[in-house]
Amino acid sequence: METTDNSVCAGCGGLPGWPEPKPGEMAFLIGSAVAYVAYGGYVVARRRPRWLPAWIAALVTWFTVCKYLICTRCERYGEACDFYYLGKWASRLFERQPDRTLDTAGIIAEGGSVAVIQFVPLLAALGRRRMLLAYLVLLAIGQWAQLSICCSKCVVYSKDSWKRDTCPSYKIASRLFGEPGSRPC
Repeated sequence: METTDNSVCAGCGGLPGWPEPKPGEMAFLIGSAVAYVAYGGYVVARRRPRWLPAWIAALVTWFTVCKYLICTRCERYGEACDFYYLGKWASRLFERQPDRTLDTAGIIAEGGSVAVIQFVPLLAALGRRRMLLAYLVLLAIGQWAQLSICCSKCVVYSKDSWKRDTCPSYKIASRLFGEPGSRPC
């Protein structure tokens, strides 16, 4: 694809191909996620230790089952993608599934595991204002980082229609950052 400058493709007038993730942005994205997940685990272990196995199971599910059901079907599979570099992780665990799209199982697995990972620490922190506030701040920073660093790029560059049609983060990012007028070549 030839470009007339860094933003427009000479062939079609659209956006150039998907750019490589910026290391500084990725460090912030991953760091913010590690911060809220680690603190969330601490909150659960400290306040509701009996909930910890379920919380850990959700975390393991998110890193395995969800990557199988979502990342193996993504156009960025096998690449250092903007989603926490997990396109590479998924390619080490599972074969690509280009003929499949996100289905109900993927939505349920992702939604359920993320809900447990994010909301169990919130429930565990109830009654401890500082702990709750610290967790909410870390969670908000992590979610904002994901939407602004990762999901906003997906809105601009992704050619996978299933993301536009079914991904809740895609829909939120497109409302926050705007749907682009033209798609990439």
